[in-house]
Amino acid sequence: MGVDPVSYTYNSIMSSFVKKGYFNRAWDVFNEMGEKVCPPDIATYNLVIQGLGKMGRADLASSVLDKLMKQGGYLDIVMYNTLIDALGKAGRIDEANNLFEQMKISGLNPDVVTYNIMIEVHSKTGRLKDAYKFLKMMLDAGCLPNHVTDTTLDFLAKEIEKPRYQKASIMRQKDDSP
Repeated sequence: MGVDPVSYTYNSIMSSFVKKGYFNRAWDVFNEMGEKVCPPDIATYNLVIQGLGKMGRADLASSVLDKLMKQGGYLDIVMYNTLIDALGKAGRIDEANNLFEQMKISGLNPDVVTYNIMIEVHSKTGRLKDAYKFLKMMLDAGCLPNHVTDTTLDFLAKEIEKPRYQKASIMRQKDDSP
Protein backbone atom coordinates (compact mmCIF):
# COMPACT_ATOMS: atom_id res chain seq x y z
CA MET A 1 0.00 0.00 0.00
CA GLY A 2 1.55 3.30 -1.13
CA VAL A 3 1.29 6.75 0.32
CA ASP A 4 -0.45 9.43 -1.77
CA PRO A 5 1.99 12.22 -2.59
CA VAL A 6 1.05 15.71 -1.48
CA SER A 7 1.65 19.13 -2.98
CA TYR A 8 4.78 19.56 -0.88
CA THR A 9 6.36 16.43 -2.35
CA TYR A 10 5.46 17.39 -5.89
CA ASN A 11 6.68 20.95 -5.36
CA SER A 12 10.00 19.63 -4.04
CA ILE A 13 10.42 17.48 -7.13
CA MET A 14 9.48 20.37 -9.41
CA SER A 15 11.84 22.73 -7.58
CA SER A 16 14.73 20.35 -8.17
CA PHE A 17 13.92 20.07 -11.86
CA VAL A 18 13.59 23.85 -12.27
CA LYS A 19 16.89 24.51 -10.45
CA LYS A 20 18.67 22.01 -12.70
CA GLY A 21 17.10 23.45 -15.85
CA TYR A 22 14.87 20.44 -16.57
CA PHE A 23 11.76 22.51 -17.08
CA ASN A 24 10.03 20.00 -19.36
CA ARG A 25 10.16 17.45 -16.57
CA ALA A 26 8.85 20.01 -14.09
CA TRP A 27 6.04 20.79 -16.53
CA ASP A 28 5.17 17.07 -16.72
CA VAL A 29 4.99 16.91 -12.92
CA PHE A 30 2.80 20.02 -12.88
CA ASN A 31 0.37 18.47 -15.37
CA GLU A 32 0.35 15.13 -13.55
CA MET A 33 -0.47 16.87 -10.27
CA GLY A 34 -3.60 18.49 -11.62
CA GLU A 35 -4.78 15.50 -13.59
CA LYS A 36 -4.14 12.63 -11.20
CA VAL A 37 -3.16 13.62 -7.71
CA CYS A 38 -3.88 17.00 -6.19
CA PRO A 39 -4.51 20.53 -7.40
CA PRO A 40 -1.43 22.73 -7.68
CA ASP A 41 -1.09 25.38 -4.97
CA ILE A 42 0.39 28.89 -5.09
CA ALA A 43 3.90 27.50 -4.47
CA THR A 44 3.46 25.18 -7.47
CA TYR A 45 2.48 28.08 -9.69
CA ASN A 46 5.45 30.11 -8.45
CA LEU A 47 7.77 27.25 -9.44
CA VAL A 48 6.21 27.01 -12.89
CA ILE A 49 6.44 30.76 -13.50
CA GLN A 50 10.05 30.75 -12.23
CA GLY A 51 10.91 27.93 -14.64
CA LEU A 52 9.25 29.71 -17.54
CA GLY A 53 11.22 32.83 -16.66
CA LYS A 54 14.51 30.92 -16.64
CA MET A 55 13.65 29.51 -20.04
CA GLY A 56 12.82 32.95 -21.39
CA ARG A 57 9.21 31.86 -21.91
CA ALA A 58 7.37 34.68 -20.18
CA ASP A 59 4.83 34.37 -23.01
CA LEU A 60 3.56 31.13 -21.44
CA ALA A 61 3.37 32.68 -18.00
CA SER A 62 0.09 34.41 -18.79
CA SER A 63 -1.60 31.11 -19.69
CA VAL A 64 -0.37 29.57 -16.45
CA LEU A 65 -1.61 32.64 -14.60
CA ASP A 66 -5.01 32.30 -16.27
CA LYS A 67 -5.19 28.69 -15.09
CA LEU A 68 -4.40 29.79 -11.54
CA MET A 69 -7.09 32.46 -11.58
CA LYS A 70 -9.71 30.07 -13.03
CA GLN A 71 -9.04 27.76 -10.09
CA GLY A 72 -9.78 30.60 -7.70
CA GLY A 73 -6.13 31.34 -6.98
CA TYR A 74 -4.63 34.67 -6.12
CA LEU A 75 -1.36 36.48 -6.58
CA ASP A 76 0.80 36.93 -3.52
CA ILE A 77 3.97 39.03 -3.30
CA VAL A 78 6.14 36.05 -4.30
CA MET A 79 4.04 35.40 -7.40
CA TYR A 80 4.11 39.06 -8.41
CA ASN A 81 7.88 39.16 -7.93
CA THR A 82 8.34 35.96 -9.91
CA LEU A 83 6.17 37.24 -12.77
CA ILE A 84 7.78 40.68 -12.82
CA ASP A 85 11.22 39.08 -12.89
CA ALA A 86 10.25 36.70 -15.72
CA LEU A 87 8.78 39.52 -17.79
CA GLY A 88 11.74 41.82 -17.14
CA LYS A 89 14.32 39.20 -18.05
CA ALA A 90 12.38 38.46 -21.24
CA GLY A 91 12.71 42.15 -22.16
CA ARG A 92 9.03 42.82 -21.65
CA ILE A 93 9.67 45.85 -19.47
CA ASP A 94 6.39 47.63 -20.12
CA GLU A 95 4.48 44.54 -19.03
CA ALA A 96 6.67 44.27 -15.93
CA ASN A 97 5.88 47.93 -15.15
CA ASN A 98 2.16 47.28 -15.62
CA LEU A 99 2.28 44.29 -13.29
CA PHE A 100 4.15 46.38 -10.71
CA GLU A 101 1.34 48.94 -10.85
CA GLN A 102 -1.30 46.20 -10.74
CA MET A 103 0.34 44.81 -7.60
CA LYS A 104 0.10 48.18 -5.89
CA ILE A 105 -3.51 48.68 -6.99
CA SER A 106 -4.39 45.25 -5.58
CA GLY A 107 -3.20 46.44 -2.18
CA LEU A 108 0.16 44.66 -2.01
CA ASN A 109 3.13 46.85 -1.17
CA PRO A 110 6.32 46.16 -3.11
CA ASP A 111 9.09 44.73 -0.96
CA VAL A 112 12.88 44.94 -1.30
CA VAL A 113 12.82 42.01 -3.73
CA THR A 114 10.26 43.77 -5.96
CA TYR A 115 12.26 46.99 -6.04
CA ASN A 116 15.53 45.13 -6.67
CA ILE A 117 13.95 43.35 -9.63
CA MET A 118 12.62 46.61 -11.06
CA ILE A 119 15.96 48.40 -10.60
CA GLU A 120 17.85 45.49 -12.15
CA VAL A 121 15.68 44.93 -15.22
CA HIS A 122 15.58 48.64 -16.00
CA SER A 123 19.35 48.97 -15.54
CA LYS A 124 20.12 46.00 -17.76
CA THR A 125 17.87 47.26 -20.55
CA GLY A 126 19.45 50.71 -20.52
CA ARG A 127 16.53 52.45 -18.86
CA LEU A 128 18.76 54.07 -16.30
CA LYS A 129 16.43 56.95 -15.40
CA ASP A 130 13.65 54.47 -14.71
CA ALA A 131 16.00 52.35 -12.59
CA TYR A 132 16.82 55.42 -10.55
CA LYS A 133 13.09 56.22 -10.31
CA PHE A 134 12.48 52.81 -8.70
CA LEU A 135 15.38 53.32 -6.29
CA LYS A 136 13.88 56.66 -5.24
CA MET A 137 10.43 55.07 -4.95
CA MET A 138 11.94 52.33 -2.77
CA LEU A 139 13.60 54.78 -0.42
CA ASP A 140 10.52 57.04 -0.30
CA ALA A 141 8.43 54.01 0.70
CA GLY A 142 10.78 53.36 3.61
CA CYS A 143 11.96 50.08 2.10
CA LEU A 144 15.56 49.51 3.15
CA PRO A 145 18.07 48.41 0.51
CA ASN A 146 19.94 45.14 1.01
CA HIS A 147 23.10 43.55 -0.42
CA VAL A 148 21.31 42.75 -3.70
CA THR A 149 20.38 46.41 -4.03
CA ASP A 150 24.03 47.35 -3.50
CA THR A 151 25.20 44.96 -6.22
CA THR A 152 22.55 46.24 -8.62
CA LEU A 153 23.48 49.85 -7.86
CA ASP A 154 27.13 49.05 -8.57
CA PHE A 155 26.05 47.82 -12.01
CA LEU A 156 23.86 50.91 -12.47
CA ALA A 157 26.76 53.23 -11.58
CA LYS A 158 28.99 51.51 -14.16
CA GLU A 159 26.27 51.86 -16.79
CA ILE A 160 25.91 55.57 -16.02
CA GLU A 161 29.67 56.09 -16.34
CA LYS A 162 30.01 54.25 -19.68
CA PRO A 163 28.86 57.15 -21.87
CA ARG A 164 31.28 59.50 -20.08
CA TYR A 165 34.20 57.17 -20.70
CA GLN A 166 33.14 56.65 -24.32
CA LYS A 167 32.85 60.40 -24.87
CA ALA A 168 36.25 61.00 -23.25
CA SER A 169 37.76 58.28 -25.44
CA ILE A 170 36.32 59.88 -28.60
CA MET A 171 37.63 63.30 -27.55
CA ARG A 172 41.06 61.84 -26.84
CA GLN A 173 41.11 60.18 -30.27
CA LYS A 174 40.24 63.51 -31.92
CA ASP A 175 43.06 65.23 -30.01
CA ASP A 176 45.52 62.54 -31.11
CA SER A 177 44.56 62.95 -34.79
CA PRO A 178 46.99 64.94 -36.99
